[in-house]
Order: sequence, then C-alpha cells, then structure tokens
Amino acid sequence: MALPTADEVEAIAARMLATPSLVVAGPVSSGKSTLVNALVGRRVAPTGAGECTGLTAHYVRGPVDRLDVVLVDGTRRPLPLAAGGRVPAAVGDRLGVRPEDVDHLVVTLTSAALDGLTVIDTPGTGSARRPAGPTGGAHADAALVVLPATAHPGDLDVLPGPATHGPAGVVAVLGRADTVGPDDGRELAVDLGRRLGDRVGPVTPVIGLLAETAVTGALRTEDVGALRLLAGADPAVLEVALLDAELFTTAELPLPADARVRLLELLDLRGLALGLALLRADASAGVGELCDALLAASGLANLVGRLHDEVRARTDLHAAWAGLRDLGALADRRARAEAADEAPGGEGTRIADAAGSLARREAFADRALLAARARLRAGALGMPAELRDEVDRLAAPGPPDVRMAHPGAHPVELAGHAARRAAWWRAYGAWGAPRRIGDLAHVVHRTYVRLWRELTA
Repeated sequence: MALPTADEVEAIAARMLATPSLVVAGPVSSGKSTLVNALVGRRVAPTGAGECTGLTAHYVRGPVDRLDVVLVDGTRRPLPLAAGGRVPAAVGDRLGVRPEDVDHLVVTLTSAALDGLTVIDTPGTGSARRPAGPTGGAHADAALVVLPATAHPGDLDVLPGPATHGPAGVVAVLGRADTVGPDDGRELAVDLGRRLGDRVGPVTPVIGLLAETAVTGALRTEDVGALRLLAGADPAVLEVALLDAELFTTAELPLPADARVRLLELLDLRGLALGLALLRADASAGVGELCDALLAASGLANLVGRLHDEVRARTDLHAAWAGLRDLGALADRRARAEAADEAPGGEGTRIADAAGSLARREAFADRALLAARARLRAGALGMPAELRDEVDRLAAPGPPDVRMAHPGAHPVELAGHAARRAAWWRAYGAWGAPRRIGDLAHVVHRTYVRLWRELTA
C-alpha cells in the first residue's frame, strides 16, 4: 500500500537535508565499478570482465569499515566484507535470503574521499539483474554517467534520477578511455560531448583502472620489481607482447605467467607501457613515483575537479532541485490516483502547483544557468567562444561575473554593465534564434537582471 502523501512529502524533505548523494550509472562493462573504487579510495566494489554490480550499493563515510544489507522490508542485516575488504558476491545466498528480497547495500568506509558525499553504485544499464523500476539512485542529487565510445542519446533514457533531467548536476565520463584511440580518448570524448551535449554536457575521458591502482594502494613493491625485470627484456619481443594481452601472457619474457597476469589486472597494456617508460627513464623509481604517473595519465584529477566544481560546490542547489523533482513525481502519481477515484481529489494539483511555484523562484535560476553552461561547454550549441566564456564565468562558483570582470569598479558602473548585458542577451535570443539558443539567452538575460537588482538594492 502506498504511503500517505504527508509521509511521502516528509521523506522527500528528509532526503533534501541528508548528505548529498552522487549516483554512478552506465552500461555493463563500461568500467563503472572500477571508477567507483577510484572515487571512494578503496578496491571494494566488485570488478572484472562482464557484469559485476548486481545490487545498488551506497558508499558512505563512517568510523569503521562494514557492510549492511538492507532488505525490501527495511530491515538491515550485517554481513562481513570479503577478503581484501571487497563487497562479497551472492549477498543473498550468504544471508540465506532470496536475491529479490535485497533492496540495496550500505557500505561504510573510513575513507576520507567520502567526506560529505554518498556515492551510489548501480547495476549497469542492460543488466539482467537491474530492477525494472527506479533504483535507489533515482533520488540522488547528482549523477556521474560512465559512457562507452558508442553511446547515443537513446542510451540516456534508462539512466536513473538526475541523468534524465538535463546536464545540470550531471558529470559525464568516457570510461576505459585507453581502449578507444591513441590519445587516451580525448578526441573521442569531445565528439561524444557534442553528440550528447543537450543531455549530459562535456565528457571527460578517464582510465579507471589506472586511477583505481594509483589511489587504492593495490600496487606493491614486488610489482615494480616485476616491471624492472620486463624493462630488461628483449625490446623487440616486448614491443610485440605489449600489443595484446594474450600475447603478453604467452611471449618469451623473463617473468612468470602469474606475475604477468597480476600486472595486467593492475595496469592493463596502457599502464604497462607507462610503467616501463618510467623505469627506463629512472631506474630508481618506486611505487610512489609509478602511482603518481598512473594517476596523472588516468584523468582522475580532471574528474575530481569537475565533481568539486559542479557537484560538491553546489550541493544545496542540487539537493533542492532533486526534492522538487521528487515532489513533481509525487504530484503526478497522486493525480493519477485521483483520476481513478483511488484518492481524495485536489492534493495532487496543490503539490504540483507548489513545486512549480518553487521552481520559478530566482534561487533556481542558477540551476538553469548550470544546464546552459554544460551545453555550451560540450559544444552542443555552436556559439562563439567569447559568449561561451561569458556564460562560463556567470555560472562559476564565487562572486558574480560583473565583479570578477571589473575588479574595483563602483557598484553603479557594475549595475550599468549588468543592465547592458541583460538587454544584449534579450535581443540576441529574440531575433530568429533557434529555440535552444533562445532558451539559453533567456536564462542569461534573467541572470543579469538579477545581478542588476542586487547591485541597485
């Protein structure tokens, strides 16, 4: 039986006040869970070839490492983590319950990477084990979308929560970027951003395996020693071996097969080439130097920077918008029940009106501006660079653009500049511009009007 409306509204309010959450979504075998491990700083999410994440898992900061299994009836059952601190496979079997009785997992970690943020790992889209309805990620404040090189707009329709509501609060990643081109996926990521820009904004290429190995402490001194042995092998044989994983494990090289398999699991071919080049340049390099090189090549720093600027720095705004989104969904559900005479009339309309009124307030103009900036940065709108930079400055965290562009100027001068730019953007969007350009121009116009009001108050 559905919760009474009052209880559902209270639950939405509680989520808005809770620790901000980031849902990680993407297709099976996109490197999603490997990237989750890099983000939380632990090799805890199950990874490997094929489908690994069978349940939604919430990663949270806490005083001890532990795993709790939350059943569909709301009860929690503790379960020991597997060897190496990983989430075990077949959670239901270990507890003696059916898989369909498990709602989600809560993985508590002492990792500082989870300060002020809950990371939600979801089953891959297209997963045989993915729930048919909304997952726990449907209520997340922001989304990290891991995409394959072949992604197209239709792939985004099955993603949870924030990823279905435009690019604001969505950070898109080209997963396993080392496998899609000689430049670690940079050119392809730009092209992917242009194709999907209306939905996800710019796309950041990331090599998740290198990031995971670099930040989780998986690389050991003996692994660097194994690389040193490889560095002394016949260069011609080694060059051929590094062309393919199977060739690498079977070629005549001065390293046992099991050690080569481990190196592939930690580094893959891209990391192997990087490590060998580092050791040839500096024979004394150790674990720390190699991890630094892996981290620099992985693209993780760019991703973390985007998460900070576009998610963490705007957590209150994303949480408020997620709450409005949930209120809208509640209003729709209630209206359908009222239409079928299953509930008293009027409540659905009142909730929808309240949510719509809140969404039109000036506080949420920033959300529209973030979406406009994401589309511009992805190259989806084809606007001149100077206009893109202007919108970028307006949407950036910190003082308003007019104060940054004119430091030390008198408020009267700043107000005049804001008024002139407001008029310019209104005209720009009014004279035969395509709708997407017109919508963006309207948002920028409203932002400058708001700045003018603040400066003249």
